[in-house]
Amino acid sequence: MLDFLTTLHLLTFWQLVLTGGVATGWGIRAWRQTGFTDGFRSILYLTEGSGVAQGLVGGILFLAGCRPADILHLVYGLIVIAAIPVAVGYASEKLNKRDMAIFAFAAFAIVAAALRGAMTGVGGYCPR
Repeated sequence: MLDFLTTLHLLTFWQLVLTGGVATGWGIRAWRQTGFTDGFRSILYLTEGSGVAQGLVGGILFLAGCRPADILHLVYGLIVIAAIPVAVGYASEKLNKRDMAIFAFAAFAIVAAALRGAMTGVGGYCPR
């Protein structure tokens, strides 16, 4: 079962990097040209959902006795989960250019934290 969960944790990592990268690019485009769209909102939700799924699987692995190589792995996981809710807190209800930049930066922070988290998690211990 732990093998399945570690594989799922890896797959949700790649999903998170992909959706976060698309959200970053879309956010930059929205900032420069189009403004906030339903499509951009959807990719932000998908990115946040991927981050939450990643965190849940990681939490289950942690409770099962698996440990990352570096404890900073958990901090990067929290950044992934918290980035978009924090961005929503900073954004205004007007959804102007400033808000597009905030959301694009949050998506970029998610990708950066996920990549850095992958670097600190590899080589950890998981009982067999």
